Amino acid sequence: MKAIYALTDILTLALKAGLLAHQSGAGTHRTSLIIQRTARALGAVQVEVIISSTNIGATIEREHERETGFRKAPHMGVNFSLLTSLDGWLFALEQGQLDADAAHSALDLIAQAKGHYPRSVVTLFVGLSCGAFAALFGGDTAAILITTLGASVGMAVRFQLVLQHFKPFVFASVASFVALLCTGLLRDFTSTPDTAMAASVLFLIPGVPLINGASDLLNANYLNGIVRFTMSAVIVLGIAIGISLALRILGI
Repeated sequence: MKAIYALTDILTLALKAGLLAHQSGAGTHRTSLIIQRTARALGAVQVEVIISSTNIGATIEREHERETGFRKAPHMGVNFSLLTSLDGWLFALEQGQLDADAAHSALDLIAQAKGHYPRSVVTLFVGLSCGAFAALFGGDTAAILITTLGASVGMAVRFQLVLQHFKPFVFASVASFVALLCTGLLRDFTSTPDTAMAASVLFLIPGVPLINGASDLLNANYLNGIVRFTMSAVIVLGIAIGISLALRILGI
């Protein structure tokens, strides 16, 4: 016989799962589905979800019972490994492999899991990816190397600013300034300096917000789509300001 859980417990778990998804880079439609599927897997009959850029909420119903709850959802960045783990957790819940208590414990483990790679490794490979873009743009070997160096330094600065809770506009401006300045100071070592400097700031392009913004618009979540595009525009503006300041200092 299937266990019957209190609506309060169901709502708490559903919002907890939705909050993790929303803060890890899931689009509005995906976050809404996670909340709905979690609540229905535990016995809710009707689930209504509301999601904004910084809040999530849900109302769940079962016969004559009804519960409503909201959670603050500050932006935490992108974590695809967490989203993948969350999908596995949700599948196990729907298949009846987890009860409510086990689901809470499993969700806590997912939330507390550390990233697969340390920041130093991520920083290095972000730099290498920008170096690869320099190669695709036709840069010579020296351009690839100085792009890798500049982007790595810029990414390290970005990490530090994010850990200190600076807003996206600030870390985009400062990181792009540092990355371009480092690359520009070494431009005499390459015959394709423009390629190196252009590729050194590509790690800051807000790809996930742009993709999620387009997804929101296509799924008729127009307000959230506009919010994501606006946030992306602010980041791009920050990149432009950082680049402008670096170019002015370099005299280019």
